Amino acid sequence: MKASPSISETQTGDSAGGKERRLSRRHDCEGIAEAWVKNPESLFRCEVRDISQTGCFIKTKERLSLVPHSTVDLLFTIRNGHYRASARVIDVRPGKGVGIEFTFPDSQPPKWLKNLLEGLMPASAKPPKQA
Repeated sequence: MKASPSISETQTGDSAGGKERRLSRRHDCEGIAEAWVKNPESLFRCEVRDISQTGCFIKTKERLSLVPHSTVDLLFTIRNGHYRASARVIDVRPGKGVGIEFTFPDSQPPKWLKNLLEGLMPASAKPPKQA
C-alpha cells in the first residue's frame, strides 16, 4: 500500500525546467545556507526550501551565473542542525532559486541526512518503532 504524502512533503510534479526528475520525496523545510561555487568561484547565501535524499531546492533572488553541473559546496542549517554536503547544480531558475543534487562519495545518503528527513516527517507518517 502506497503512503499518501503528508503536509510536510511536496508533491512530485513538473519543474520550471520540464518533467520532475526526483526519485525521492521532498520534505518542505525552512533553513539557511551558504553555497560556494567552485567554477566560476563565488559565494552566495540562500534559503533551503525543501530537501530529499538526493538534493534540495535553494531559494535566492540573486542573479547567479550558474550553469547546470557546476560543483557546489553547501553549508546549511535546518532545525538547529548544521550540515555540509557536496553537490552539483541541476536546475537554475533565475530570480527564484537553484535545484541542487547531492554528490555522496558512496552514492548513498549519509546517516545525518536520513535522520534529518525522518525528523522533518510528521509523527503520523513515521513508521512505528520496533520493540
